[in-house]
Amino acid sequence: MIKPLIITFVSVCLCSFTSLAQHTVVMKSGETMVGEVRALKDGMVQFFFKGNEMSISTGKIKSISFDDKLGGNIEQTTSTKGVTYVMPGRKMIKEPKIDNLTMEKGIVTVEITINKYGNVVKAVPGIEGTTTTSSYLQTKAKQAAESAKFDTSPVMPIEQKGTITITF
Repeated sequence: MIKPLIITFVSVCLCSFTSLAQHTVVMKSGETMVGEVRALKDGMVQFFFKGNEMSISTGKIKSISFDDKLGGNIEQTTSTKGVTYVMPGRKMIKEPKIDNLTMEKGIVTVEITINKYGNVVKAVPGIEGTTTTSSYLQTKAKQAAESAKFDTSPVMPIEQKGTITITF
């Protein structure tokens, strides 16, 4: 009698959990699929889509992200004096190393892309919010952004975009 109740309870919990784990996969071809990423192994993504288990090569995938309802709020977080960042669902665990060996002042906003391990894999300085055209400050901001590190989580997308704003 107790065993069937436990099995039913576990089944309900698992169904509830899997219904929350929605991901949007955008293929390089432009196709978009909403389902559940179940595993990433040997360059293949195991994806559950419309009741079917699929294996997709990571080379064919442009991005994987959470459904907007589950991705959380976009919040701006201050780390140290002069540095703010926007990276939904992530915390900065290693702050950027900022060098400014001149008297130049300004604000540089850097668009960053991080991988699922929290490493900055791409940094593009000078996006909206930047108040200086100084190539020196933009280079220093890019280097600083590349030195930052964010926390890791098994439920985060393979790549995620955000910003780091540095006030010199």
